[in-house]
Amino acid sequence: MDLAAWTSRLENVSAGYAEVYSIDRTPDWMLLKLLEELGELSQAWLVASGRGRDRDKSLDEQRADLAAECADVVAMALLTAHRMGVDVESALRDKWLPWEEYHAKRREGTATPPIPLDNNAFGV
Repeated sequence: MDLAAWTSRLENVSAGYAEVYSIDRTPDWMLLKLLEELGELSQAWLVASGRGRDRDKSLDEQRADLAAECADVVAMALLTAHRMGVDVESALRDKWLPWEEYHAKRREGTATPPIPLDNNAFGV
């Protein structure tokens, strides 16, 4: 399934949630919800990595919580972008994929970065 199809299905679920709980899913609400989910992912990672209270959860339960929170973050990121009018597939292609060829050629020593690198970049 492509990102647009996922986003459409997630939008249906999110709209139902908003209807049940009388929530106006404004762009800022979506962003704040994404941040909330990111906090929950951080908490799940602390537990799964042995740096948080395990609350008597087994390792399998901790991993399941981590996976669920990853899903929530990805879903809310897609929904937030959708609500803000961002085409995520185009944004990913434009922002990330120009670097794909650069890093392949960098390993061969024939690379020119798609944008100038700052002085903190390796090898600059």
